Amino acid sequence: MSASPEPGPDAGVPARGFLRRGVAIALLGGLALAATGRFRGALALTLGAAVSIVGALWLADLVSRFRAFPGGPADGFDWRFAFGSVLRYALAGVALFWTVTSMPDEVPWLLAGVTVPVLAAMADGFRGAGGRETEPRGRARDDVNGN
Repeated sequence: MSASPEPGPDAGVPARGFLRRGVAIALLGGLALAATGRFRGALALTLGAAVSIVGALWLADLVSRFRAFPGGPADGFDWRFAFGSVLRYALAGVALFWTVTSMPDEVPWLLAGVTVPVLAAMADGFRGAGGRETEPRGRARDDVNGN
């Protein structure tokens, strides 16, 4: 049996490229709306993107707490994680509620902003489909390495 690699300092953290792509997509969309004079739409898109990116990062943190690396236990849950979750969703709810009530005509742009993590994930998928992956993932990696 081969030794398992130790998890790095960024283990469980989503790829920084995903975050960069999400922010870039939101920034381009907001700038395009602002350039056409739709400042309220740009604000709604930006708020929706911010809420959904923070939600995606929280979900990645949640999943990493369930997964235990070989030789180490899962992080588990404590009161700080629970408090952070409640606070995060309270702030997200307030931001979305404020946007919907103060700018009801801009709800489509808010929903467009909420789809930013989906677009970033699609960009990751298209990038991986282009043959740029250097190492197979999951079971295929084990078969290639002879395990």
